[in-house]
Amino acid sequence: MNSHHRWLRGFARSASVIAAALMLSSVALAGDVRFSSEGHAQHPVWSLDGKYVAFEVNRFAGDIKLYVSEVKAGAVASPASEVKLPGGASAFGGGGQVVVNPIWHPQGIMVFEGSNQSGAFRLYYASPGGAAAAEMLPSTKAPGDLTFPSISQDGNLLAFVTDSTGSGDVMSWNRNTDKFQQITSTPGSEMFPQFSADSQNILFTRKKNDVEAIYLSNLSSGVETVVASGNGDQTRPNFAADDKIVYFTNERGQGNWDLAVINQDGSGKRVLAKGIRLPHRARPAISPDGRWVAYAFDDPSKSDSVWISSTDGASTVEITTEFKACGEPALTLNSAGQLLLAYTALPAANSDWRFLHVTDISGRL
Repeated sequence: MNSHHRWLRGFARSASVIAAALMLSSVALAGDVRFSSEGHAQHPVWSLDGKYVAFEVNRFAGDIKLYVSEVKAGAVASPASEVKLPGGASAFGGGGQVVVNPIWHPQGIMVFEGSNQSGAFRLYYASPGGAAAAEMLPSTKAPGDLTFPSISQDGNLLAFVTDSTGSGDVMSWNRNTDKFQQITSTPGSEMFPQFSADSQNILFTRKKNDVEAIYLSNLSSGVETVVASGNGDQTRPNFAADDKIVYFTNERGQGNWDLAVINQDGSGKRVLAKGIRLPHRARPAISPDGRWVAYAFDDPSKSDSVWISSTDGASTVEITTEFKACGEPALTLNSAGQLLLAYTALPAANSDWRFLHVTDISGRL
């Protein structure tokens, strides 16, 4: 079992486009996303058009559920519906199922990982309308555990991590040609693949000798560039504007997480915020134009706010809330031109479960 599988099961058990949008409204609207089961809401992921938000619900009892909610104009979220794995009347009726890491295809289909009662992790897809999920790739084509799905912007390429060739290698599948390309083949364990906007490069991390570093690989030549390495883990990279990459680093010591930005060639590193609250699984929350990143601090005195900084480090805005322990923000721009922020939080200091909240922050930056 590679490090990602141990990590997942551990959790289961224990400014042009944006500027225009921000001028549309100075009135912030907000609402909670309702869902039917107990557990901590975590890892919200917006569809590319800002119409839906997918998120996980984890009660730390051996299963993780996946929900999706339609968010209408005014940040009004419809009651979330549970995504159902194949072969059951309910998504997790048998218990022990883990459904995580949702991403979105340009055509509005959700792709995610699923595991049934400690079985292999496989990739599934489902429409947000409530239809049962179907497996993306049969085991005859892609055997073993498949994790960390990523989709190119044109929707033609699917990248994922497979353990069929080692402890965890990045592979891509072209849905037009039905051909596979193995991107990495190393003793290390790769995680968090992501296509560049032009689909010519793929970003990922590699954990080797208990240290995680960030790499960029050219899909044509196979040449790898080390983007960020050194002391501690450099993890969960996300592409930003102006050929920059935003990521989390604990180079100051275990448990001390910072938010950093770096150029794709590994130069110009800048720490945007120190002592941030590390999301359960999410990458840094980049705005649709790639010029802003949202985060929350681990400091209890700042726990009632979400913070948004420009990736050049020039500007930071605090979004104050009425809640506690805010975290895991996600940004989107919907078809109505609203800039929406989703985040998880506790309704009060001694609350049992984290919930998911959506708010319109148009005009706040």
